[in-house]
Amino acid sequence: MRPLIVGALMVLCGSAALADFEICNETSSEAFASIGYKDGEDWVSEGWWTLQPDECAIAVVGDLKNRYYYIRAESRAGNWTGEYTFCYQRDSFSIRGDKDCTLRGYKTGGFLKVDTGNSLDWVHQLTD
Repeated sequence: MRPLIVGALMVLCGSAALADFEICNETSSEAFASIGYKDGEDWVSEGWWTLQPDECAIAVVGDLKNRYYYIRAESRAGNWTGEYTFCYQRDSFSIRGDKDCTLRGYKTGGFLKVDTGNSLDWVHQLTD
């Protein structure tokens, strides 16, 4: 009987889902998404994920370490921006630091603050 319990526990542990920060496009237009977050002492911004309608992308893999994340998304349906600025560029990017963006050859733009409430995972919906 003991091997059956151990085997069942191994199956349960092996199938545990990872927690992530996902961005989902619930609009009728193609969208492009990016994210900003604190990584240790540094601010990091990353993008772009191309999202077709009803498609999602994982922007942060694994358990979330921060309460606040910041997204910037653009589409024909609208833009999702906010008052928190990060560095970004038109091509794919992963940028450390949120200061002196233009001096370093990047654009500076507003990102929307997302409060995850200290959740380990989060799904953010882009809607019309």
